[in-house]
Amino acid sequence: MRHLIVPSVDTQHWLNRIKANDWMEPSYSILSLDDDKKAIPLSAQAPKNTDDIWQGLEFVELNRRKAAKRWTDLLEAELYQRFEEFWPKSYEIIGDILIVKLEDEVVPHQREIAEAMLEKHPSIRLICADKGVHGEFRVRNLTPIDSRDGDTSTLTRIREGGKVILIDPTKSYYSARLSNERLGNLISAKKLAKTLDRPISVCDPYAGVGPAMASIISSPNLVDYALIGDLNPDAVSLLEQNITNFTRKVDTKMVIKLLCQDARLWKNTHDYLAKIDLLLVNLPHDTVNHIPELLPLMRKNSRSLIRGWAIINRDEVAEIRDTIERQLKQHGATEIDLQCTEVKGYSTSRIFVRIESWQTFN
Repeated sequence: MRHLIVPSVDTQHWLNRIKANDWMEPSYSILSLDDDKKAIPLSAQAPKNTDDIWQGLEFVELNRRKAAKRWTDLLEAELYQRFEEFWPKSYEIIGDILIVKLEDEVVPHQREIAEAMLEKHPSIRLICADKGVHGEFRVRNLTPIDSRDGDTSTLTRIREGGKVILIDPTKSYYSARLSNERLGNLISAKKLAKTLDRPISVCDPYAGVGPAMASIISSPNLVDYALIGDLNPDAVSLLEQNITNFTRKVDTKMVIKLLCQDARLWKNTHDYLAKIDLLLVNLPHDTVNHIPELLPLMRKNSRSLIRGWAIINRDEVAEIRDTIERQLKQHGATEIDLQCTEVKGYSTSRIFVRIESWQTFN
């Protein structure tokens, strides 16, 4: 492709002139060259190099690939057309890892897919094929396809709310889509602390690697006691590292208990009873069943808050709300303010809901 070479200081002058005559090649950008010069891409309609309009400026021929709007633009045209209906329409990015589900028809071309995605996304290090979930803890089954630097580790870092969080999606569940819910946790925690006029105690028994705790325990003077854990030992290993990072610069005196244990057993340890002001229950398929097992942890005779998330049938919202309110009352809760709010659709018949309950246990 022919490019006009101009001094950097004259770039705007020549760019305006070229665009006014529709001589610039569309979808290509201006290139920076050595010696403080710029190369402007010209279309075939632009005058010849010898035309007086160019005032004796130089030209250079450069081979350039058209700027891609989508990663599929980087595939060979014949290959793209042959499997057009099967190319993945979406993907997920966690840190510097891109995760994509592949139809069987394009699996033989996964290398071409990964190379195109790496070129389109310069911040991505690793492309992985998503094979669903597996194992006792239902973690992601990911197969590395290609890496920018040869590193196929699925350990990555994300930044949320100004905090860096270590994550390995093959070892613990993590959803970037729940970041707004985690922000809601922080807002609610601050509201509770203001209501009580003191630092609060928090419990996150299904913490995974700890994203819900990142902003809460790192907020100055917000938390003085935290009971945090998970049943998955791989998750707890990363959780421990993340908690250390979250609290590194926190001056607040805080007691933190980290457990790798079924949270339903925590009520059997006397030291954990009646200490918690804020309880988070993020176990969507079992939240409603687990809440009663966790209520003995809640502090008595002061306002407290429970935030949980559940996947339920769309027509069960009122029934679930009544069930949880009954559970609370059976454990001595009064002044109950309970909301069950749809966060997003989960399937055609099921929804993901947030359960938020303010109450006082007597």
